[in-house]
Amino acid sequence: MTASLTCRAPDRASPVGQRPLGVFVTLMPQAYFVERIGGEHVSVSVLVQPGQSPHTFELTPRQMTALSSSALFFTIGMPFEKTLVEKIRTELPHLTVAQADDGIEKRIMATHDHEHDSSAPDPHIWMSPPFLRTIAKNVANALRLADPDNAQDYAANLDAVLVEIDSTDVRIRQILEPYEGSSFYVFHPAFGYFGDAYGLKQVAIETEGKSPTPKQLNGLIGRAKAEKVRIIFVQPQFDRKAAQAVADAIGGAVIPIDPLEKDVLRNLIEMAAKLEIALTE
Repeated sequence: MTASLTCRAPDRASPVGQRPLGVFVTLMPQAYFVERIGGEHVSVSVLVQPGQSPHTFELTPRQMTALSSSALFFTIGMPFEKTLVEKIRTELPHLTVAQADDGIEKRIMATHDHEHDSSAPDPHIWMSPPFLRTIAKNVANALRLADPDNAQDYAANLDAVLVEIDSTDVRIRQILEPYEGSSFYVFHPAFGYFGDAYGLKQVAIETEGKSPTPKQLNGLIGRAKAEKVRIIFVQPQFDRKAAQAVADAIGGAVIPIDPLEKDVLRNLIEMAAKLEIALTE
């Protein structure tokens, strides 16, 4: 799958190959793959820093300045990127923009009632190992186009990464196969693709940036009790009060789980292990 590229860069004062290629990404999980595939040939910066939420992110003037001296920017499909890319095309026409999510068909995020869908696509594609293969290939292709002198290195590194993705996928399937069809409860609905990949269903407390109404919260509590749920997963980027309210009502616990960890493959395996515990109790 080829990465979709826009705003091709003209020749720069320092030719590619004499110094690392300056690359920006939106999220930490992207940085993991750019660094693994790019190796010594890239210098990677990240827009959304640890503890920040990409759903409320605002670009700083310093980051815009840093972008101006970069050669390549990988998007991932977060809503705020649309405005940023338009700004780049106007103010930074030399900067190449590559879509790491190119070729991925996205699911639609469910609303609180879990029966009616919103029109918003779910951007959390890095939570699915099968989609990570596409992301990695898009990264390698964009690096190759931006820096053809090191194309062989990018191809070799891609092959190694794809092997690790497949190994991670197999390991997670072994962990979660006994629980296929089960539901797991989260605060923010960032794990839909993960659930789809392994036959699980996420039940979210917060959707589309909105906490549940008292009626919806009571419905979630009733459902959690019926399904004998004892663990609610919550991301550190969000207020845990609503999740804690559900946990208190069902006599359960709130467990942290971060979909924005940089080492995405290790993080996915650790998530699977936490889910195994939650679904066993």
